[in-house]
Amino acid sequence: MDLISFPYDRSFVLEALRHGDIDYLEPVSEAAEADLFRHLIRRQVIQRLAETYPTPRKKEEVPVWIYLSSELTLKLHGAQSYHAFPRILRSGGLIEALGPELGGRKTPHPETGDVTLACPGFNDKNEYDRQTPCDQDFLRKFAHDTKTDRLHAWFNREAPRCLRSLGLFDSEGLFIGDASYLFATPPDDHCMNSFMYALSCSSWRSVVSPIT
Repeated sequence: MDLISFPYDRSFVLEALRHGDIDYLEPVSEAAEADLFRHLIRRQVIQRLAETYPTPRKKEEVPVWIYLSSELTLKLHGAQSYHAFPRILRSGGLIEALGPELGGRKTPHPETGDVTLACPGFNDKNEYDRQTPCDQDFLRKFAHDTKTDRLHAWFNREAPRCLRSLGLFDSEGLFIGDASYLFATPPDDHCMNSFMYALSCSSWRSVVSPIT
């Protein structure tokens, strides 16, 4: 397996661009992701979704919309574990979109180029400097404690209603299903209520079959 590493060195890149010293150029997702989250936050999309989300917490110490934003950035980067959250924040655009009051700041080390995050957080419980808006363990516990049936109902009722009210569906109330990824489930009791769609590109029909 080939591993390609991109060091974080903004000044080096800018200087190379000024002199035309470019061997290979590839776009990264930090700016695009930041624009996406700025748009979602400015239009109150995430906040509106959070209003009806079936939160398992009676006391809200961390805003639910921060949890949803964190889950979204993990999904955008294809992360399979909450342990990847600090790494994703360093390479993604959520911190930039949240701004210094909520997301804190990214600071690259002048010699090593390592990126350090300093975030204000939402309470005074931590005895150490925060490097993320919320802890990765908070995300894991929040997701684990959310009731499955209530989450399914939210995805099928409140979430579509919210997205429709914001004009994010087309005139017929439809959205595009991207079949470029396969969703494979292990033999798990939590997956028994899932359904698998077989899409036909020629006839634009879908066949729904339950996963057993």
